[in-house]
Amino acid sequence: MTKKIFLLALSVIILVFVLYFGWLVLRYYGQIQRGDLVDLGQGSFSAIKTGASGQTKNTVDLSKIKGTGSPFIGNATAKLQIVEFIDFTCPFSKQAFLVMRELVANYPERVGLTVRHFPLQDEAHKGGLEASVASVCAGLQGKFWAYHDKLFQNQKNFTKDDLLLYSGQIGLDVPSFTKCLDSEEAKKKVENDWGDGFGLELNGTPTFFVNGQKVEGAVPLSAWENIVTKIK
Repeated sequence: MTKKIFLLALSVIILVFVLYFGWLVLRYYGQIQRGDLVDLGQGSFSAIKTGASGQTKNTVDLSKIKGTGSPFIGNATAKLQIVEFIDFTCPFSKQAFLVMRELVANYPERVGLTVRHFPLQDEAHKGGLEASVASVCAGLQGKFWAYHDKLFQNQKNFTKDDLLLYSGQIGLDVPSFTKCLDSEEAKKKVENDWGDGFGLELNGTPTFFVNGQKVEGAVPLSAWENIVTKIK
């Protein structure tokens, strides 16, 4: 009898655990889908230098991570320089896109933002590589940022037809854009970005290098603004 009671109690405990774990998974998935989940990962703003000069021991030389011909917005001489690695299919990158656009709009003279590509290669991020290449092609016509915004606003719709549709919507020369999608030049840019990201031991997107300090995950606007106000 005691053994039966023990087994019954154990079964109840296991059932409760399974139900609770299932609830956590569904809750986490829902947060990702809504873009509500903020993940700071291993990044820490507390280690970032807010003075006029100097680097922490964990910083990386910005000249080594900005890349060649990478899209840039903001002030190139600002004391707060951010390099962001993105994946257009990543919900966290989408969350960060809204924040970063607002940050630069609010502080155009105090922030410089460079964007680089790190498309994740798995089924959950299907189309990310093609979207990155397409954004490079848009950049060759001087409209990277318009296309960048359009991609995040239409996340997960990245078939070739979709990418061509967006190019027309933002006023690109569609025939030239179409030809560029298959060009080695555009693909090489994405490959170089991805290779640099791999060398920097990126674990996912978005990953920022803030004045050379690595910060992983979507970061709320209030945290960015706190750093802006501290930079001398």
